[in-house]
Amino acid sequence: MEERKSKIIQSMEEKGLSVSKAAEAIAFDPMILGLYLVKDAYPVPKRILDKLEGALAN
Repeated sequence: MEERKSKIIQSMEEKGLSVSKAAEAIAFDPMILGLYLVKDAYPVPKRILDKLEGALAN
């Protein structure tokens, strides 16, 4: 799994942020975001990772 993706998933779990709430925060489809955030080696587009990191920083 990509290191950046795993850090974001871990940070979301620590903050108790659900996929649906994260999707709402970045104005993204929650079903697609849920598929991207499965713990696997499938890459997530950089722009989505950037938005998630920004949402987690707030």
